[in-house]
Amino acid sequence: MKKKLIIIIGMLALSTAVFLSYNIVKKYNLNKSVFLQKQRLPNFQFYNQEATLFSSRDLKENMGICIFYYNAECEHCQYEAVQISKNVSAFKDTQVVMVSTNTPRETAAFAKSYKLDLAGFTWLYDKEYSFYRWFGKSSTPSVYIYNAEHRLVKEYNGEVKIEAVIKYLGNGKEG
Repeated sequence: MKKKLIIIIGMLALSTAVFLSYNIVKKYNLNKSVFLQKQRLPNFQFYNQEATLFSSRDLKENMGICIFYYNAECEHCQYEAVQISKNVSAFKDTQVVMVSTNTPRETAAFAKSYKLDLAGFTWLYDKEYSFYRWFGKSSTPSVYIYNAEHRLVKEYNGEVKIEAVIKYLGNGKEG
């Protein structure tokens, strides 16, 4: 009887170890895949403010891109919006893409409130909460800077000083 119990416990432990190992490998491969995918501008698809589909193919070629993932209620995102507004001229040669799960109405109010309802800013609605598919787990705010060849230059997760973002704009090199 004792021997059977030891065998059952051993089998359960082995099954648990195999299950956990499988999940760890699966998670690692997914994270690696997303990491590699976002090294070039992913072929994302969100909705514009008119609720029509907008994909990365709709962005201009041969121009840097700065993607801000934000939430209108997030105080860190609000701080970054103030800083962007104060330094908006630094973004004149960069496509600014603002992505959020906020509704178009909330987004319009946010853009107006922080004086960011400008030409050159693209406001996208992540209606299906799918940002993570292309950029991995991202907190709000997060910033992704791509150069003119649409290669990832710099990534920030969490609040970042605007000077840190600005130094990677333009040709995608620091300085």
